Amino acid sequence: MNENIIIVDDERHILKACQRALRDTSFSCRVFSSPIDALEQAGGLNPAVVISDQRMPDMDGIRFLEAIRQRLPDATRVIMTGYADIEAAIQAINNGHVFRFIKKPWDDKTFKSEIVQAAEYYRMNQRLQQPTDDSSIKNNVEQERLAGVLEMAGAVCHEFAQPLQVIAGYCSLLTSLPRQELDADEVQGHLSCIADATEDLGTLLLKVMAIKRYKTKKYSEGSRIIDIDASSSKKDIVYRTLNRNG
Repeated sequence: MNENIIIVDDERHILKACQRALRDTSFSCRVFSSPIDALEQAGGLNPAVVISDQRMPDMDGIRFLEAIRQRLPDATRVIMTGYADIEAAIQAINNGHVFRFIKKPWDDKTFKSEIVQAAEYYRMNQRLQQPTDDSSIKNNVEQERLAGVLEMAGAVCHEFAQPLQVIAGYCSLLTSLPRQELDADEVQGHLSCIADATEDLGTLLLKVMAIKRYKTKKYSEGSRIIDIDASSSKKDIVYRTLNRNG
């Protein structure tokens, strides 16, 4: 599969470095030195991944990636930033604007690994949205069961994505900064955000475990996913929460 990847940075040597890091992959890299130009062409390219620098003269990376999210919600978004813009990266992580944060300078191996994961995340979401035409499914009952499984998988991916992105983003942030640049209070704040996101995942898991009825909601491209809140038994959630905390 030859997937388009958009890379935006006003520094051309960074664009070349990104292309070099991905040269032995199947990705088709489309580079732009202007986020305005990238936005104008993004719809026709239908990218799997959009990578943007944070500090650019025409439009900063957060605003650009938010515009991409509005126009191409399925595209996986990655932001690149230096230490001076760490707060911007944190904002992007917290607001769900990005799947990954990459700190400059980076090494080619790390960069490639992050983008490969971002592309795989895109593929997974695309698979969940596509109706199956599996000829091995022999009857309507099996088809309905498979549809239910896909609706549940889509709901889990959708609901779990935001807290997982927060956790991954903060872990990336903490591991990428030199030890001498880490402030104890800032580290504690980052760990607190990770703890909150982890608790959100736990709550979502309890809701999934407490599903008692079949309620769906619209997702994208005409697909549907399980409405976890509407399908879960509040009584069971409270019971499981008490058992977990007790």
